Amino acid sequence: MSTCALVTGAASGIGRAVVDRFKTDDSTDHVAALDVDPGVHSAFDGAVSTYDEDVRDHNAVHEVVDDIEESYTLTAVVNNAAVSRYVWLADLTPEEWHEVLDINLTGQYNIAHAVGPRMYERDAGTIVNVSSTAGQRGSASAGVHYSASKAGVLGLTKGLAKQLAPSVNVNCVVPGLIDTPLTTESGLWSDEELTAFIERLPANRLGEPDEVARVIHFLCGDGGAYMTGSVVNVDGGSDLV
Repeated sequence: MSTCALVTGAASGIGRAVVDRFKTDDSTDHVAALDVDPGVHSAFDGAVSTYDEDVRDHNAVHEVVDDIEESYTLTAVVNNAAVSRYVWLADLTPEEWHEVLDINLTGQYNIAHAVGPRMYERDAGTIVNVSSTAGQRGSASAGVHYSASKAGVLGLTKGLAKQLAPSVNVNCVVPGLIDTPLTTESGLWSDEELTAFIERLPANRLGEPDEVARVIHFLCGDGGAYMTGSVVNVDGGSDLV
């Protein structure tokens, strides 16, 4: 059966760049793009299967995977869907806490739950989870709920890598500030704050979505064959700031 890569959060930013990477190589025969944004359907041509579903919906995620695997074998999965919004701790409601945790962390579990056992039984597959430097160091701009969710992704990656070994390689990519709507249009950073941070950053600029996509694509391919449980930062040197 033909092979397929599945990318979540695929309508824009890093997810869209990852889909474009898979479209232009021969590592898989097909690409599927999932996003809660219906714009995912117009983001790509007919060569990509598109699904507008919420990664929080456990049953819907399984239905998407079932649909894909009627025609293809999933060999690579990229868990990229995420949301971020600043809320001061005293104003952070349980509903807002659970929304961010459910999308950013439980959503990745839902995808892994749907695809991981299949890959394990087939003795082949790669999963790449996308975290954030906020999960490693905390974030004043994104809020404690975002930091907690992205730290959870790191733990999820390590646990999956151990449980699914040696059949499935599971790794994590940690982007820094990337030129995506989540950075530039979310209101988390003012222009002044972004400029001040960039001036201190060794790379002296925001990252481009494709610069993250290239690393994700590497981990999904032969180059990452001896990597599992790895956490790879693509952050322009933000640890040095």
